[in-house]
Amino acid sequence: MYRIVTALLCFIYLFAVGGLSYFHVVEKLKIEAENNIQDVASRLEIQLDKYRTLPRVLVIHPAIEKILQAPTNENVLKVNRLLSTYNESISSDAVYLMSRDGVTLASSNWQQEDSFVNSNYGFRPYFQQAMNGSEGSYFALGTVSRKRGYYFSFPVRDSEKIIGVLVVKVALSVIEEYSADNDSPFMVTDDHGAVFYSSHSDWNYTSLVELPSEVKAEIKRQRQYGTGSLAQLTDFSNLHQVLSAETLVLNYHEKPRTYLLAAKTLPQVGWHLIVLTPIKKAYKLVGAICFGALVLFVLIALLSMIWRRNNIAQRQLASANEQLEHRVEQRTAQLQDINSTLLETIDIQKQTESRLKQTQNELIQAGKLALLGEMSASINHELNQPLTALLTYSETLKLMIVRNKTEGIAQTTDEIIKLVQKMATMVAQYKLFARKSAGKIGPVIVADTISASLSILESKISKMGAEISVQYQDQDVSVLAEAVPLEQVLVNLLNNALQSQEHAESAKVDIAVNNDLEYAFITVRDYGSGLSEAQLQTVFEPFYTTKSKGLGLGLTISQRIMSTFSGTISADNHPDGGAIFTLTIPITKSL
Repeated sequence: MYRIVTALLCFIYLFAVGGLSYFHVVEKLKIEAENNIQDVASRLEIQLDKYRTLPRVLVIHPAIEKILQAPTNENVLKVNRLLSTYNESISSDAVYLMSRDGVTLASSNWQQEDSFVNSNYGFRPYFQQAMNGSEGSYFALGTVSRKRGYYFSFPVRDSEKIIGVLVVKVALSVIEEYSADNDSPFMVTDDHGAVFYSSHSDWNYTSLVELPSEVKAEIKRQRQYGTGSLAQLTDFSNLHQVLSAETLVLNYHEKPRTYLLAAKTLPQVGWHLIVLTPIKKAYKLVGAICFGALVLFVLIALLSMIWRRNNIAQRQLASANEQLEHRVEQRTAQLQDINSTLLETIDIQKQTESRLKQTQNELIQAGKLALLGEMSASINHELNQPLTALLTYSETLKLMIVRNKTEGIAQTTDEIIKLVQKMATMVAQYKLFARKSAGKIGPVIVADTISASLSILESKISKMGAEISVQYQDQDVSVLAEAVPLEQVLVNLLNNALQSQEHAESAKVDIAVNNDLEYAFITVRDYGSGLSEAQLQTVFEPFYTTKSKGLGLGLTISQRIMSTFSGTISADNHPDGGAIFTLTIPITKSL
């Protein structure tokens, strides 16, 4: 009877554990997939915004209008070279100019075998949108290059007449470089459900739903996805049902597989990003959990059986051991009280650790904002110059309008736009620096972080006329850290290095990046008066400072940030004079 009850309890226990763990595992896998999608979506929106307004700016060049009015060989050659320069500068896939008839007159790839020159793209929607006087955008498979790309277009005008269209093609490297693992395929669809990108090649240029015949005809007429048949992958009748589904069954290497579905819609471009996690992955995790639960149950059952047998033996010897049992009960009560007290102590310690971690994060953020406060004068100076210039250009523009002098309006407007864009870039840099840390450690390219830190201090460096030297053993080395906190540490060290030389005739800061197989070593050296022995012993202590302003927390916070990366920060004096700080951080190891 005891064995039957134990087996029944084991079955009920495993059934409950399996059910609860399945829902927990599925939810966890969905959250992981949604985080991956959100990351791709954010980077994709940034890349699209980067190129969206470029055609509007590029058409301003007078050579563009000139070739459309007189397409001579000399003008064509000149614009071909101009577009090639544009393409290299903005890192796009191609830049080309089309006539009113849709024929490509000049292209950045004019010297390549797959050149767009003389090709007619009048059937493309982005051309038709621009010819109607608006900005155009469109995603399609290239008819000549056979490469996927997103097209941005803008009309070229002669007075009010549209005489041509300038197009910038972008490869969207965020999608192409997305490295979904083999067990979690990734795909991108349009609003109709057509799959135009998938990490599994068999799903490229197919459809998740049955496309209406008129939609298929329009896609083929525009040659948006080449000559693919757009075969249907599921039995769903519309895309909304697909995106709302919990699971999706698709053929993978001609075998049906069930996937957990996570999707993210980009309404700006009408795309849907989808990550598919095989349901087998959840089953394996649940199986492992159930196996662990079974082992635990067996151990408990064995302990219970041993306890039961001992209890029977104790009852048989009760008369002889009555006094001993009484003592054992007293001792057990004492241990329970001690255990209860210990549990309360552990709970208090966990709460204290949580508050300490929260306080530390707030301290890091406060240090970052304090650093921005110290730099407020530089920020004010950096923004005041373009604001003054903007006021001057605006007054000039107003005077031109009043005097009806239109020949200089476009140039003045361009200068105003450049100043606004410059100010937007400045504010974006400080906004990015001031944001709170996400707390996620991953690969960070050291060169990018140093560049961002120098950009934040650019105004102060220029004002002091400081010479900044940066040397790399390996410019592509990346470390295991978090970009924003690491940038905060570097900005703090560079700011300290500049402040130590504020009264010097010339300021200089040397930055060197070296690495071995395990660690990267970032050194920041100034040419100031250096640190005394006493300062070297206390420089990382809280509230210690040699400056008239500041809380004395910058290096303390930097030391705590480095410890979260499993790294260190140290201070010393350089043999040739000045202080030198060294950051030691584990590097990212390639798999």
